[in-house]
Amino acid sequence: MSLLDHVRARAHAALEKLPGRVGDRLRGVNDKLGRPLADADELDDRRAFDARGKSPSPSPSPTASAKREQAPVIVYYMDKQKRDVGKLTDILDANGVTYTVTNIQEDPAAQYAVRRDSHGVRLPVVFVAGDCVGGRQELVNAASSGELKKKVFS
Repeated sequence: MSLLDHVRARAHAALEKLPGRVGDRLRGVNDKLGRPLADADELDDRRAFDARGKSPSPSPSPTASAKREQAPVIVYYMDKQKRDVGKLTDILDANGVTYTVTNIQEDPAAQYAVRRDSHGVRLPVVFVAGDCVGGRQELVNAASSGELKKKVFS
């Protein structure tokens, strides 16, 4: 324990002994300042935590970084097209894409926005990072050409 930590621990012990409102106020100030005055065990824990944070971390694997950098993928559908959603999700699963399936049956504003942004592509439709990929056939073409993975993982 360094000299500074020793002084901080002794000051904390003295702070804990202060009675009444003054002691309560000073302990509250110490808490609000991030507990610069703390007992020896807490200061040792902080030092160990800081030392662990400074050690070199292993480089992330390519699959972990790809999952971290994935663009949001959303499949929009209405109740009438629910049976076709499985075909789209199978394609996304086969390409390792995480996605969200959203029913827009009860949301007229979402229906309008999806129709507008998809330029009239028939539902169900897939969006990657806000851009319309299209329906099943467009998704199959994008997956087979590698365009789907480029859009999702770059």
